[in-house]
Amino acid sequence: MDLDPGTGAGPLAGVRVAEISSVVMAPMAGRLLAKLGATVVKVEPPRGDVVRHIGARVAPGMSGAAHSLGDGKYNIAIDMSTEEGLAELRGILGSADIIVTNHLPARRRRFGLDWESVRALNPRAILCTAQGYAGDSAMADTPAYDDTVQAASGVCDIYSKSGGRPRYAPYVMADKVCALTIVYSVLAALHHRDTHGRGQWVDVPMVDVMVDFNLAEQLNDFSFIPPRGPAGWHRTLAPSRRPHRCLDGWVCVLPYSDRNWSDFLRIAGVDRDAENVPFATNQERNDDMEDVQAIIADYAAERTTREILDECGSVGVPVQPVRTIESLVEDDYLRERGTVQQIRHPLGHSYLRTTPNISFSDSPLRPVRPATSVDADREEVTRRW
Repeated sequence: MDLDPGTGAGPLAGVRVAEISSVVMAPMAGRLLAKLGATVVKVEPPRGDVVRHIGARVAPGMSGAAHSLGDGKYNIAIDMSTEEGLAELRGILGSADIIVTNHLPARRRRFGLDWESVRALNPRAILCTAQGYAGDSAMADTPAYDDTVQAASGVCDIYSKSGGRPRYAPYVMADKVCALTIVYSVLAALHHRDTHGRGQWVDVPMVDVMVDFNLAEQLNDFSFIPPRGPAGWHRTLAPSRRPHRCLDGWVCVLPYSDRNWSDFLRIAGVDRDAENVPFATNQERNDDMEDVQAIIADYAAERTTREILDECGSVGVPVQPVRTIESLVEDDYLRERGTVQQIRHPLGHSYLRTTPNISFSDSPLRPVRPATSVDADREEVTRRW
């Protein structure tokens, strides 16, 4: 893959993306755009993005996160505190279709990454800015990270309603959700550009995005005025809603539909007849989730994983074993699909690479180039961008 428009594979072949960002959210968005076929140039400070220096490193600046979040991108280091660096940055911005940055507004203005500057330089560009709060609000320059966004958007309270105390999701939920939001937003803006001939500014406020994401179902009975009940999606908030221990591990058994539930009760040996099925409707099971989960827990506790998979599978009840992160890399389905691959990096080490593995019948994806070191692609970027 090179930097010439149109030579890549995938539905975004020929689209040029300039990513001026750090940590996870915007870099993940750039990673996804690259995997969809766009040519993505990541601009980093001379020392490199902070994720390059977190965790084990097999080469300078090449951590596990750097391998994953840099997948498919070309890399150039620019010191944006210098006039020479800013001139170099303007050269990249001037020929980009999409510009993605998570610098706060005050910093963006200093670097010429505000919409007025970008529009004057490249009126067909899509500028996507992403930060904690709306870029045109009084809180625009408020520092925000995944944990603070989880706190501000209700994630921590959802855990509180379920487990008795607030906590953070044990992964960067807000960063990942907002990365997906960046991708679909810039693609919508790209369609508008191709229809109307002009670029635009797309602003992704993380707190707003996550409030909408969280409240879609969690407002529930509290949606009405006056409220018809407390906030919260009862099925998901039940403390007992969790994988259940079986004789040799843990499983998820989810008899969701009324038919699933009836079939599950039969294989579990629970007394019932056609006229008297306990918790027969989805509404009843939602209202009495603790008792429902207790029935499932008792069933799982007496069986092995294999027995549960066979019994539930025989009647179409959704069921899966709990897989460890480590076991996923050996999964036959994922290996066959190439969703998890072991590849050899040009620097000489082997590592595991993942891909969302979306299928396109007319513009199939192909493997992207491996992540590179800080400034490794300077010559190619400056020569061909």
